[in-house]
Amino acid sequence: MPVAGQRDPEQVKGALEHWLARQLGAASAVEITDLRIPQASGFSNETYLLDATWLAGATRVDAELVLRSQPAAHRLFPEIDLITQQYLSMKLLGEHSDLPVARMRWAERDPAVLGGPFFVMDRLHGLVPGDSPPYTQEGFVVEMTPEQRARWAYNGVEALARVGRVDWQAAGFQHLDLRHHGTLGPEQRRNYFANYLQWAWGDKPHPVVRPAWDWLLANWPDDGEHIELCWGDARPGNQMYGGDDHTTVIGIFDWEMVSLGNSESDLGWWLFLQSYSLEAGGAQMLPGMLDHVATVALWEKLMGRAAKHLKFYEVLAGFQFCLVMIRLAEAFSAESGDPAMAAMAIYNPVVNLTADLIGIDHPVPAA
Repeated sequence: MPVAGQRDPEQVKGALEHWLARQLGAASAVEITDLRIPQASGFSNETYLLDATWLAGATRVDAELVLRSQPAAHRLFPEIDLITQQYLSMKLLGEHSDLPVARMRWAERDPAVLGGPFFVMDRLHGLVPGDSPPYTQEGFVVEMTPEQRARWAYNGVEALARVGRVDWQAAGFQHLDLRHHGTLGPEQRRNYFANYLQWAWGDKPHPVVRPAWDWLLANWPDDGEHIELCWGDARPGNQMYGGDDHTTVIGIFDWEMVSLGNSESDLGWWLFLQSYSLEAGGAQMLPGMLDHVATVALWEKLMGRAAKHLKFYEVLAGFQFCLVMIRLAEAFSAESGDPAMAAMAIYNPVVNLTADLIGIDHPVPAA
């Protein structure tokens, strides 16, 4: 369910050519020779692919770039700062870690340019596991041998664990300490999600979200000893794979949910999204893939500690994804003009999976 670009590409092209020329201080104009919207541009950002040409002295520069911009409408998260959360995160990771991220070029906060904040980065070339249809049904992962798929699965989890091992203080991620939500650690995360729930759904009843929140409050772990960098949207679909057999992680994308806390939350999100990809699409585990037990065992080996609160972080992942689905239902209802789309806030596979985790019935529409 990607959110496609909401701005006219030709208008973006013209505005961007002038803006790039200013960034480069180019003596000659910048020419964008191709600008297009990829078929799937993500849940929460607008994405454009562009080829640009300019002169650096007497040398012609040809660049393949990606522009990510903040949507003009339909926010999925209550607190969005595209530049701080995504551009700065990838820039710091590129400068202070060995994580594979794209080279950051420029960022712009002034909404006068394109109508909202945006940034530009170099384009990477590789393969990304698909969401619809899921990568277990169609695409390069299906075409792998079991041995290749085992390497692919290992490398994906290994990259996930590397995020949690980043020295976030030395790398300069102190800005992710959201002190307006309380002390860094469990208190801050709990208050963030309390605010998210109120912002997304208010005080209305919900047959799964409300019980899930009550379950979380009753089981919130005191795990403030682990303050680590958390990627947020940790899943194969946000990794790009390259190498001769496309099993090597060459890019990690989508940092709009980045935070500080116990990085076990990334493991919980990874596992919940794997269940969602399989069960919602009626797909099956493929030979060589890591099931739930094997994924947890590998993460524990790579992190050097036990995943003590995994059930909690899987429920938290389901709860958060339910809030995203609430916001998507509102967006789809508004864009389609069909109020029936609003029912997706309650009746969807994410809600059902979350209900399973806390042991309650799936919501059933009235006859």
